[in-house]
Amino acid sequence: MAAPPAELAAAPVALAAAAGVPGAAPGERAPAGAETRGDRWRRRFRDPITRRPVWWVEILILLALYYCYTGTRGFAEGSVAEATRTGETLLRWQSALHLDVELSLNHWLDTVPVLAVICCYYYATLHFIVTPTVILWMHRRHGASYSRARWTLVFTTLLCLLGFFLFPTAPPRLLPDAGFVDTMSRFSNYGWWSASASAAPHGLDKVANLYAAMPSLHCAWALWCGLLIARHARWLWLRVLGVLYPCCTAFVVMATANHYILDAIAGWTVLAVSAAAAIALTRGSPRQGVAALPADDLAPAPGDLPLPSSGAAAGAGAADSLAATVSTAAPGDPAQVPSPTNPSRSAAGGLATLS
Repeated sequence: MAAPPAELAAAPVALAAAAGVPGAAPGERAPAGAETRGDRWRRRFRDPITRRPVWWVEILILLALYYCYTGTRGFAEGSVAEATRTGETLLRWQSALHLDVELSLNHWLDTVPVLAVICCYYYATLHFIVTPTVILWMHRRHGASYSRARWTLVFTTLLCLLGFFLFPTAPPRLLPDAGFVDTMSRFSNYGWWSASASAAPHGLDKVANLYAAMPSLHCAWALWCGLLIARHARWLWLRVLGVLYPCCTAFVVMATANHYILDAIAGWTVLAVSAAAAIALTRGSPRQGVAALPADDLAPAPGDLPLPSSGAAAGAGAADSLAATVSTAAPGDPAQVPSPTNPSRSAAGGLATLS
């Protein structure tokens, strides 16, 4: 038995409500695009458009890393003898491997005061300027790669801090009777750094960890910056600077007797491990690479266009179309009635299911 016209008119409205069309019917399933409580919480931590962390989340991460660094200093101060023994062991290993180049570089730099002062400024400034600049640049200009780059830096810093905690190591300049010149201390009158704490400014020498040589955070961060600049910079001269930056950093930290060459190698190894961890973490993430898609790829297909915003209007239009079809169809011929869910598809026996 055929269904009454009123039931036929109400069927598309019910189908639209079941599909989640806004305003289709009160009490039905929530619209697919409606914001849930979880979405509202995620929006507090991540920008819904760029999918990047909000600024205060980044600040919290930096503060957490800073306090972790402060904690390693307190542990290292109680292990000065152990840190000194570790530094002397590294020198013996490097001598056996014929890698002990720090003393020669240190003595040569001491004979070129102008270059020594430049190296002191390099060590005291660029480490704290280039890295935040690259972070900001990646965040603003290369959002598709920012998440992976940020996690690489976070993992690198955490692993280095773990190394400072587990293996406190005295830098070459603090080894007794090793023959090294403390370049930063000797030329401290030319800058703001303290004579007792390497790159730390006057009055902040107690904040610096004097025994955080292994692995070299300077070299790890410098290689991170250099790789990103060499890969993403637009101009050739800037990419060349990106390649030179980690090389110059390695020279400066060894020539000023702040690190061993094994410290640099360990820092680069930590960076490689951290990059692998960041790739594994961000692989398959919808955030990674979405900013690189062209506009055409982001446009919906014609078949995926959303239904009209007014569910009542959508249901009424579908009802009118269905009623017109029913009125013109021959009695007893259900093949002429289209399916409510897909008007272009015939719905043989459709009226029987509604009766």
